[in-house]
Amino acid sequence: MNLKKNNPESLPAVSVIVAARNETQTISRCVRSLSKLNYPSDLLEIILVNDNSTDNTFELMKELTKDLDYFKIINSGKSDSVNLKGKANAINTAIEQCKGDLIISTDADCEVYENWIINTVNYYYENTGMVCGFTKIKSDNSLFAKMQNLDWMYLLTLASSSAGLKMIMSCLGNNLSFTKNAYNEVGGYKSISFSVTEDLALMRKINSQPVFEVLYPLDRECLAETLPCNDVREMFSQKRRWLRGGIGINLLGYIVAIELYLQNILLVSGFLFLNFKIYLILILIKSISELMLLSFTLQRFELMSLYKYYPMFSLYFAFYGLTLPLSFFFKKKIRWKGAEY
Repeated sequence: MNLKKNNPESLPAVSVIVAARNETQTISRCVRSLSKLNYPSDLLEIILVNDNSTDNTFELMKELTKDLDYFKIINSGKSDSVNLKGKANAINTAIEQCKGDLIISTDADCEVYENWIINTVNYYYENTGMVCGFTKIKSDNSLFAKMQNLDWMYLLTLASSSAGLKMIMSCLGNNLSFTKNAYNEVGGYKSISFSVTEDLALMRKINSQPVFEVLYPLDRECLAETLPCNDVREMFSQKRRWLRGGIGINLLGYIVAIELYLQNILLVSGFLFLNFKIYLILILIKSISELMLLSFTLQRFELMSLYKYYPMFSLYFAFYGLTLPLSFFFKKKIRWKGAEY
């Protein structure tokens, strides 16, 4: 979704919130990038929330920020609410204490650009309730990381396009912002039924209110960068969580999901029941349309080098896309960050 930026005369007070659970291996890079943010210090606070870690994440966060007075380190509060569990409870704890009019969240395994806040703020108009941002995968020489990066770019481009149609399908909590007013108006996480994708649940709640608009800009300066999953098992666990949280998506989301599933079936087995020429024509149409969809995103984010991996990505996407729904027949519970839901 390509949007013009607003240019507010005055900047809002901003609270950046990071919920961390057992993140001793990643929190340092996150804090390092947050400490370099270009935003007036008197209008900025960064709250790191220890989400019931069983390692020394809390102590490490305190050590990393001991000379940075705009950082605040807290523990996730205790709650008897059935809706406030895990990350939702951690974020809600921070929001109840934060001073900012605008709340921006990212994850403990993410890095952001110096102008991440200032560029995100510029998309807030009078009726903007939430701005969803893109996140790319930190790619090294690993082919698996490149597949994940293409996957995220593809799915987030679909999400951004759906926002342009006013039928937004999804978002990611590792690059998400919303006004405190919008959060309070919908009742916050206390009023939202618990979901393993609390970010998506909040987006749907805010988007359901006609007074608020949800934007999804394709802006490199609002980009976050996260680490790839280490292996296929971790990737499947992530995808299963997203799929479970996506239940209840809008009509456009179901149409897109069915279309993608049928496309994957066509790719891996269409040659068995179609004339081979027809099969090739359909695959060509599929490939051209997907490459066109990806082209602007990859160009905008300077990721054109990923283009050459598209044939492999098609098979990668089909593999997990076809097997993921079937996995729920064998294991219904979701396990993420050491917790089971």
